[in-house]
Amino acid sequence: ASPTHAGVLWTHGDSGTGNWLFAINAEGQLLARVRVRGAVNVDWEDITHDDQGRLWLGDIGNNYSGRRDLAVHRLPEPDPGDASGDASGDASGQVEVQLSVPYHFPDQTRFGDRLADFDAEALFWWRGQLWLLTKHRSDDRTRLYRFPALSGEEVALVLVASFDLGPSLSPGPRKPWTGQVSAAEVSADGRNLAMLTYEAVFVFATPESGDGAEMFDEQLARVAFDQAKTRQIEGLAWVGEELLMINEDRAVFRIKEPLTRTRYP
Repeated sequence: ASPTHAGVLWTHGDSGTGNWLFAINAEGQLLARVRVRGAVNVDWEDITHDDQGRLWLGDIGNNYSGRRDLAVHRLPEPDPGDASGDASGDASGQVEVQLSVPYHFPDQTRFGDRLADFDAEALFWWRGQLWLLTKHRSDDRTRLYRFPALSGEEVALVLVASFDLGPSLSPGPRKPWTGQVSAAEVSADGRNLAMLTYEAVFVFATPESGDGAEMFDEQLARVAFDQAKTRQIEGLAWVGEELLMINEDRAVFRIKEPLTRTRYP
């Protein structure tokens, strides 16, 4: 969700879709498109904003755990009113990357192995720092890492915690993409972390103190949904007390009162 422009959400495509940001509203209507300059979309997977209103774009996708060029990019939030919302492919809006921060996983010893579990699609800002959650293929866990610095120099992420998503919620044989984290976001007041998988949203109360190791200690909700309808769902945002999700087919889904639900129709 935009930190500056009410009713605006920022989204993007991942690998193969070009260097574009899209401003949409909560109904999924296109408001603007903006070309990002100074970074190439190898596999953009998530976007968040810091406490100064700047956007952070995660080139963090790593399907086979083989990349050695992972990075996050900081850019000023564009003004949607300065960009074109037409479908011609042209855009009057542009934004320059201000800072790129390369990173690596210090505990990674295997590269080019799909089961090495160093893919990621979830990036969020909390307590003045940038955090990342991994997407696993060998098990149903996710690992939480922290960026120790954001100065532009390459950094080794700091492993903070891990969480077991549990068995698939879908009946019958295991379905594609279950047990994998595909997005995350902290609420505007900083009190709740929402974490998206392909079949549920988990909501946790963020710890009041500490280094984040207790991030998963207080689970407030797990809201399941029908994967056959939501399909490959990879975007998540808090809008007030509601959650909006978006899939790769550009469908937007709304979860009202996520803290009071266990399953959503």
